[in-house]
Amino acid sequence: MRGSGAAELRVGLLPTMPFHAGVSMQVYASGLMASLARVPGLHADLLTPPFSSRPGVGWFRSRWIRYVTYPAWAAAQRADVYHIVDHGNAQLLWRLPRPRTVVTCHDLYPLALATGQLRFQGAPARAGMLPTALRLQALRRARVILTVSRHTAGECQRYLGISAGRLRVVYESVPSEFWAPGDAAEVAATRAHLGIGAEDIALLHVGSNDPRKNLSAVCRVVARLRARSTRAVWLLKVGAPFGPVERDALRQAELPDDVMRYAGRVDLAELVRIYHAATVLLYPSFYEGFCRPVVEAMAAGLPVVASRAGAIPEVAGSAAALHEPEDAEGMAARIVEIAEDPGVRKEMAEAGRDGSRPFSAEGQGRVLADVYREVAAL
Repeated sequence: MRGSGAAELRVGLLPTMPFHAGVSMQVYASGLMASLARVPGLHADLLTPPFSSRPGVGWFRSRWIRYVTYPAWAAAQRADVYHIVDHGNAQLLWRLPRPRTVVTCHDLYPLALATGQLRFQGAPARAGMLPTALRLQALRRARVILTVSRHTAGECQRYLGISAGRLRVVYESVPSEFWAPGDAAEVAATRAHLGIGAEDIALLHVGSNDPRKNLSAVCRVVARLRARSTRAVWLLKVGAPFGPVERDALRQAELPDDVMRYAGRVDLAELVRIYHAATVLLYPSFYEGFCRPVVEAMAAGLPVVASRAGAIPEVAGSAAALHEPEDAEGMAARIVEIAEDPGVRKEMAEAGRDGSRPFSAEGQGRVLADVYREVAAL
């Protein structure tokens, strides 16, 4: 316990190893550090293990690090409060001091699948989720579980039996750069670089190719839009490139390979420019614990057409056009309206910017600091 006269509270953030998760967890950890840097009386350290950048980590070594090396290393670190930034590292809770440890739960997707509560075409097999589902049971050991949405908080209660008193909703934040206004010349240059004409329709998808992202529906929406519109229509992809499964989805939708405009993995400045250059963010996901691309698009003033699955309705509010995940026809019709009507685009852009304000780094830092101090005082 820290006395009321204690000076600086030291918080140790334990990140995810790059070979254990995608870029999103690294982005989340960086965002936490940026938001906490503005909080007086608190010092946050990103406790990055020396083996985090080890090249050529195979299956066995990866699991040895997850279950043996990383927990042992974490237990040797010193902090007033420990924050495990990814529920995927719930195993660390077996070595860290329970009364002074919090963990962020981004979603319970593996448990939703393993229990059969979430099913969709192409979903991973329930048996394949069992190892992760078992590891997530350790979340019960944390003093406080931070969830990135009320939706995820509800899942923690439903799947793990965690009481509401140990849950705190702390939304993810996006950098201030996303709220900067777009520049017409910059938009034109970005489109030209990507091979997209000034009047073309660019449907943006940001993120991984996980089956829950429902990229087959993305392809079907693109196909329907190409049939409806006289303008050229492109699928603009940021993040993971299309693999064989996604290429097959293109073929099933009778789309040519050159409908893709792949931007790759981009830095923050380029990502903001792409949001400004796109026509719509298209996100018909089957499941989301938060959905960062929706918030980024809203902050950038890009209209959002998405599914009403998981936490998306909570995060988007009334700023986005929401449909059932498989409603390709309805999404295509809405995108035509957005692309053809400047008034609709302006209205959605303004609603998105207003609706994204709760997801600022300043707000996240203040809420996190309150939780850390609460835990340190117990």
